[in-house]
Amino acid sequence: MDNITDKEKYDNLLESLLEYQRKLHRENRKRIKVGLQCLFWVPLLFMFLMFLTSGEKVIFLILWIVSLFIIACYLICVEYIDFQVQERMREYGDNDSDENDNLIGSDIEALEESIDELLDQIGQKRTENIQRIMEKIEQQKENLHQSDVKQKGDGNE
Repeated sequence: MDNITDKEKYDNLLESLLEYQRKLHRENRKRIKVGLQCLFWVPLLFMFLMFLTSGEKVIFLILWIVSLFIIACYLICVEYIDFQVQERMREYGDNDSDENDNLIGSDIEALEESIDELLDQIGQKRTENIQRIMEKIEQQKENLHQSDVKQKGDGNE
């Protein structure tokens, strides 16, 4: 009887932990959205203030750059915390949740493979285009040579 109670406690604890992780993940998505909006609006605000005032423009430029670094660090920290929480939850057995993908992207290796394939295709197209251009150049040379021969033949007669 005591084992059943311990198992129920464990299940309840695990479920509450997983629910906390899901809630944190949803909040982190909202934080990322707010951070991305700040990446747009804060520089716009500084640019507006820079043109509105007649003071030193360099100060606003420095504030703009510093604000971008601060917002970027904020976004990186939110993503890192979310990634760490997800890794820990995977250790605890929350593999079936499809909502809990990474905030930035869930399959970076697939993205890398598709980029490699795209670069290979671009290389092939480039090689084909170079060969086609070389063939056209050779054809133009041949046409010029034939027209030169024809002109010389017409001039000798």
